[in-house]
Amino acid sequence: MKWKNRSAQVRMTETIAVLFIFFVLILFSIIFYYQYQKVSFKEKQEELFATRAMDLTLRTLFLPELICSKGDAEPEANCFDLMKLRHVNQTFYDHLNDYYFELFSFSKIIVHQYYPEPEEEWVLYDKKPEKEDLQYDPTYFVLTLKDEAEGETQYKYGYLEVGVYS
Repeated sequence: MKWKNRSAQVRMTETIAVLFIFFVLILFSIIFYYQYQKVSFKEKQEELFATRAMDLTLRTLFLPELICSKGDAEPEANCFDLMKLRHVNQTFYDHLNDYYFELFSFSKIIVHQYYPEPEEEWVLYDKKPEKEDLQYDPTYFVLTLKDEAEGETQYKYGYLEVGVYS
């Protein structure tokens, strides 16, 4: 009889050991899956962040308030009219909350002129969220700046900086 009890105890110990190993493997699988999901979520978030920045850049490039136009003709590609650019700040700030916030959300849009001298910059839109730890990711796009202020058409060069906060 003692032999049967001992055999039952050995089998019970083996069963407990197998169950313990099984649950340890399940625990490692859950930890691995959690870490994989965390990294995957972060990558997806960065991808969405970059996509949002590119979308805002495209929206800004095709704003009728800034684009170079010649009457009924097609607008010039990648060109901002400096006359419009100099006066658009008031329009942006007058309609910041009712129109432009829906277009640009929390972002910063700056036009930089770097050729010919003197260098200038125009902050078109700047709306920051109230959070302290902000991530700011700017994208840049080369522009032609058309200036017709002195009666003749001059072309200057610059770039558009569109930064997204999150």
